[in-house]
Amino acid sequence: MLNAEPQRLAEGPASLSGNAGDRGLVSIIVPVFNGERYLRESLDSILAQTYPRTEIFVMDDASTDGTRGVAAAYGERVKYYRQETNRGIYGNANDGIAMARGEYIAIYHADDIYDTRMIEREVDFLQRYPEAGAVFCQSIFIDPVGNERGRLEIPQQVRGGCPLPYATVFNALLKYKNTFLTCPSSMVRASVYRDVGVYRDAEFRNTSDMEMWLRIAQKCPIGVLEEYLFRYRYGHGNSAQRYRRLRTDPERYFRIMDLYLEKGDSAIATAEALAGHEAHRAEDNLMRAINLYILGELDQAAEVLRLVRPGSILGSATVQRARLLMLYCVLQCLVRLPRVNFLAEAFYRRWNVKGEWDKWQPVGLRSTADATRTGAR
Repeated sequence: MLNAEPQRLAEGPASLSGNAGDRGLVSIIVPVFNGERYLRESLDSILAQTYPRTEIFVMDDASTDGTRGVAAAYGERVKYYRQETNRGIYGNANDGIAMARGEYIAIYHADDIYDTRMIEREVDFLQRYPEAGAVFCQSIFIDPVGNERGRLEIPQQVRGGCPLPYATVFNALLKYKNTFLTCPSSMVRASVYRDVGVYRDAEFRNTSDMEMWLRIAQKCPIGVLEEYLFRYRYGHGNSAQRYRRLRTDPERYFRIMDLYLEKGDSAIATAEALAGHEAHRAEDNLMRAINLYILGELDQAAEVLRLVRPGSILGSATVQRARLLMLYCVLQCLVRLPRVNFLAEAFYRRWNVKGEWDKWQPVGLRSTADATRTGAR
């Protein structure tokens, strides 16, 4: 189906019958923008799932490459929808959720690869724990050509493969940041999405998923499977990488967590989790100061550096305290001197270049506004 217009369903998931018995339909939403390079590999892995009842929506975010042709090659096995203008990852997710007929909804990335058992394992969890509203799993990190580069290690307090109460999830996010709830591993009950509302993409852009997980966790427990069921591709200029490169504004994670703390969740936050949160904020300000130094904005770098409290760094073992304190001392000296080009270049290579494919990209002295505009939705 090509160029169909998204329409919101007035009713919930259809009650479908078939050989799969009472196993609910799973709606898989795949937002994609100029993704022809990896889309076929991703769709092949989704279509190879052992779970028997799925529908797949490819949400084309006004691509200008061959994305349409890749999707069309699958015929009626996928439902293709093209946006006239760019809507971003979670704008497309919202449109896909509105059209989904499934009892369960998964939002996958168009450049990741999914284990054939992933949907089956996550549906099993949600059927085993009817009180759970969503489930996630662990990921294997791969580079642009598919080589394994590492594996996600989730915090001990969210291990066990059982439904987690909100206080546990919230404190783990404060202490460790969002290192364990990844969007392309998510499966959410359609009834839960209808209950909590849409992704707030206009407000939180490509961090909208974390705010959604908080809303869901407030309503019902969520789970994290201790299984590596998909391969997360990184280093090819994807949304997360574009957002982080030369970022000079505070990470949106802090805006979201501070919002929930202000709304009353500070009452359930532990002292240890809050210390971790402030240590991460200090680290983020150091990274912002480094990027401003790279861009030649020394006065702004000094201003951001004044926000860093060494005591916050020392207050939590969740950050690399010695390394961050050393960076803090070095930057305190550097912002008082003229910019040293080779140091700026070294900082750029160390913190903004992810892989050999762009290792020798020259550093340009762009304005802070230009750097911010390169951030992904």
